[in-house]
Amino acid sequence: MHELALFAGSGGGILGGKLLGWRTVCAVERNAYAAQVLAQRQNNGILEPFPIWSDVQNFDGKPWKGIVDVISGGFPCQDISVAGKGVGIDGEQSGMWKHMARIIDEVRPRFVFVENTPLLVSRGLVRILSDLACMGFDAKWGIMGASDAGLCHNRKRFWLVANTNGYRLQRINSVSSAKAHQPRSTQWSDIARVVSEVQQGGENCIPESWILRESNGMACRVDRTTALGNGQVPIVAARAFINLIQPMISGGK
Repeated sequence: MHELALFAGSGGGILGGKLLGWRTVCAVERNAYAAQVLAQRQNNGILEPFPIWSDVQNFDGKPWKGIVDVISGGFPCQDISVAGKGVGIDGEQSGMWKHMARIIDEVRPRFVFVENTPLLVSRGLVRILSDLACMGFDAKWGIMGASDAGLCHNRKRFWLVANTNGYRLQRINSVSSAKAHQPRSTQWSDIARVVSEVQQGGENCIPESWILRESNGMACRVDRTTALGNGQVPIVAARAFINLIQPMISGGK
């Protein structure tokens, strides 16, 4: 499937999409450092080439209608999280959801994949479900953390998958079996190894460069810490999508 990645960050969610066999065809990310990381990952062959826009507020989704199958995004959680003021989804930062909703309506993808803080359940979920329903989407949501995917830390996150009403889903048995649009060269072997070892509960299963980002252009200290703190864990994103989409398969809700 072809993905439009909004609020793409430094690419953790995009790498999760690669585990599912997705190919990112466009991304939007306003943070200059994170956008630089995305560009570097394209240069070194980890990601397929795709354009990167900087402003979701001015992004026009209409040209991507008929091209994009899935829109993904973790819109800013500052107004929703404990660290913020608790304004909720109408806050200046978390209010970016309205632009994601606009783009979804313009593109009309088959799927929508949303990530955010678990506090979204009480500080904006009703709004999101209502907006998606008005656009003809059914949605499933849940809370899943890194520990649920066999990793050694917790970091619970909110995940939501929505699909257009009447779209019949084909069965996906596991992350590693979803191989449409496989990545080029040797990168797929690394990704497949991650999936296999996580599924078996193996230790140290994430390639060091995916965590430290030293070999693929991510700097140390402040920028790296910020990017990682705001980012998604690839295997968790992939697992969350699979877990949520299973009840929708073959018409089951």
